[in-house]
Parts: sequence; C-alpha cells; structure tokens
Amino acid sequence: MRSDEANQWRDAARTEMQNFERHGVYVEFSEDQLQTWNSTSKRASEVIVMMWVLRKKKDEKGDLLKYKARAGLCGNQQKRKALASGTEHTLETFAPAARSATFNSAFAAGCVANLRVRQFDVEAAYLLGTFEGDDGEVCVRPPPDERFFDDRGVPIV
Repeated sequence: MRSDEANQWRDAARTEMQNFERHGVYVEFSEDQLQTWNSTSKRASEVIVMMWVLRKKKDEKGDLLKYKARAGLCGNQQKRKALASGTEHTLETFAPAARSATFNSAFAAGCVANLRVRQFDVEAAYLLGTFEGDDGEVCVRPPPDERFFDDRGVPIV
C-alpha cells in the first residue's frame, strides 16, 4: 500500500485478520498439499486470491470514524476454477439489506409505540454459506502483506 494513510489501512487489515483468527474462520496449511500443486510455478490452481476492500467509515457529519478493511474473494476466479475442475460450485449466501426508508419506518413505528430504539455497528460479521458438491472448503491465497511461507519456501494458504 502506497499512500499517506498506508499505516491506517494496514492497521485495519490487521484487525480484520485478527477477527478471522478469533472466529476460527480459517486453517493454515502448506499449498503443496493440494492436488494441483505445481512445483515450477509454486502454486496450486484451485487457490483463490483474496483482496482487500477498503472503506472509510464516517459519522453523520462526514467526520472520519475509522478505516475499515474487509477481505473479499475474487468471485470470477471461483467460478472459473470450478468449471475447470468439472464441478458445479454454488455458494449461497444471504445478506439482509434494506433501504433507508425501511429503517425510518421501523424507527417511526418504535417511537409511536413508545419503544426504546437503538442502533449499533457489528464489528465482525461473516456470512455463512454452504457449498454443494464438494467438501465445503475454499483455499485462499492471502494478500501480499499477509502472506507467509513454510521453511521450504512453500506458500501457506
């Protein structure tokens, strides 16, 4: 990362990786344990690249609250690798979303009913999806700043 805010973005990415560890989101292993490992390129073809989605969270006045980093997978790689392996990977996730008018209506209904209404931010929420036709595992190559190698120089995924 090259910017005046690089340190803040690195801290945000580190926080996201710590959330992954705390929630047991992944298990690390050497990439050469995968069936498609190529010793020349030092890569396995079923590994999907992870990327950072960076966003500045601001308050209602537009003042910066914090830097937020979220890990994302390249979905086009996921589909291409599934087709190449001859399997039909389908990952179904559900993420509820609502328009601001819906939230306004809910808050108004709470006020009319004299209910206590609260707002909160979820620090680390992860979607849980199910895979059909495989063992439910996805192998991910972390971003460059988060990559590690075993004592033989093999990437850890």
